Order: sequence, then structure tokens, then C-alpha cells
Amino acid sequence: MIRQLRPDETDPNHPCTDVSLYTPDLDLLAYMLQDLRTLIRSNDAGKTDLAAHEPKLWDVHGLRRRTVVCEPQHIRERDRVCIVGFFAERREDIDYDSLDGMELSLLLEFRRFPGILSYSSIELANDFWGNLVVHSLPDDTEAWRGSSAHSKAVDISPRLYSAIRIHNGHLDGGVSSNHAIVLDRTKYWDYECEPVWQAVREFDPPLQRTRRQFPQRD
Repeated sequence: MIRQLRPDETDPNHPCTDVSLYTPDLDLLAYMLQDLRTLIRSNDAGKTDLAAHEPKLWDVHGLRRRTVVCEPQHIRERDRVCIVGFFAERREDIDYDSLDGMELSLLLEFRRFPGILSYSSIELANDFWGNLVVHSLPDDTEAWRGSSAHSKAVDISPRLYSAIRIHNGHLDGGVSSNHAIVLDRTKYWDYECEPVWQAVREFDPPLQRTRRQFPQRD
């Protein structure tokens, strides 16, 4: 059974639902979006090469960053795009080879789904990990969920993470605009429970990035 959460509701038995997480999550999504925009502008200025599905890798204070533009031409269009934000709490005994292999498999499989425009990942302190996927239409992810790499990622996620939350939203005007990411819903999986606990939170109206909306974490 999937629990329905109110926009302002935190389930005390499932810390992953803490509404104060929205502020840092939206900040990190904005950070990854800005990296993506900077990469595209740098390419437009002739300063950076940008080939389809070519990862751009760098470190910040020893923590890994990655941006992959899957569709360099399409991603410049100013149509509304959809976003998926993924945040996970890694287990202490995580198998990093499995994590890297899973991410590589997903990146390779993106070539089969032209609706996926870009993929960004950010490694954080305290065993947190975040990803941002930009895609063209809501139905794009439905086809991708049926892929072999995604199915495998779902199967091994309980071994890698204690909990995950996935934000679904949109970006008006596309990546080339100056608009901010807007969230429509968030889905939760708590793997510390048996069976796995699931919940969803819908926003109507959608949630925009504002520090007044939710409290900060201590």
C-alpha cells in the first residue's frame, strides 16, 4: 500500500519524508541545473566540446560530479521539459563497484531513449547522493522504467540505499531559460522496513524553490 502524504506532513517513523529536506534538495537540483546551463553556454562560446552522451567529470573537495548531455541540440529548445530528482541515503557498507556499474549501465542505456536530454550526478558528504534527469515528455520515463538497466537498478537499490526519494517536476522554457525547477510530486521508498514502505506526496499548486516554504534542517 502506498501512503498519501499531505504537502506539509512528515511521518516521524520515516525520516526520508521530512519536509525540511525540500530546501536542500531544491538547492542541489538548482546547482546541478546551473552546471548543465554553464556547460551549454561554454559550448556555445566555443570554450568546451559537447558531444552526445560524453560524460563531463570533475571533483569538488574530493566529491564527484558528473554531467552528461544526451541530446545537445534538443536540450537547447525552449519548450517545457520534465525533471526527475533522485536522492538516496547510502548504506555504510555500500558496494561502490555496484554503484558505479549501475550508473554506467543507466548512462549507456540512455542512448536507446532519445527523450532523455541530460543526466547529472552529485556526490555529497554524509553518504548522500543526488541525480538530476531532464527529459522531454512525461511518458519518456515510462518507457525507460521498462529498460533492463533500470529494472536492475530497482532490484539492487535496497542493498545500496536505506531510503530514496524521487522528485518529479518540470522546467518552463527549457534548460536554456532562466526559470527554476518546479516540483509536482515526490515518491518515497524506505528500505529499512519489511515490506518496503512507500509513500507519495502531491503538490497542488506545484512547489517552487523558496526558503520560506519549508523549515531548514538543523
